[in-house]
Amino acid sequence: MGPIELLHMSVFSQSFSPCSRFLAAGNNYGEIAVFSLSAALSPDATDASQRPVLTFTAHEGPVFSLISTDTHLLSAGNGEISAWSWAELGKKNAKAVWTKRPDYKTGLEIPEINAMIINSRVRESSPHVYS
Repeated sequence: MGPIELLHMSVFSQSFSPCSRFLAAGNNYGEIAVFSLSAALSPDATDASQRPVLTFTAHEGPVFSLISTDTHLLSAGNGEISAWSWAELGKKNAKAVWTKRPDYKTGLEIPEINAMIINSRVRESSPHVYS
């Protein structure tokens, strides 16, 4: 990402990993950056250690919402929600485990999914995601 893009970048969402060692942040370019909190917040932190340990494109448009479960990072953008395996994210070219699109009538009605909540009380093995 060049200096102009960095100047105009906005972070819309963030979520901690289940182990609390990483912070994922989603931006207006559709990217998710994962930061190592211990490296970034260390008293000996450098510019390099404060950079993301991983950056990947998650959506064509902005990443408006992120939420984490014990095994997955869920991201939401314009009209879709994707799930990424925390265990697979460190591997090269990690792919979404699944992508869901809520029903909408026409292309003009594509919703901006800017909030999600997980209800794990419904079924422990398969929690429900509401957006």
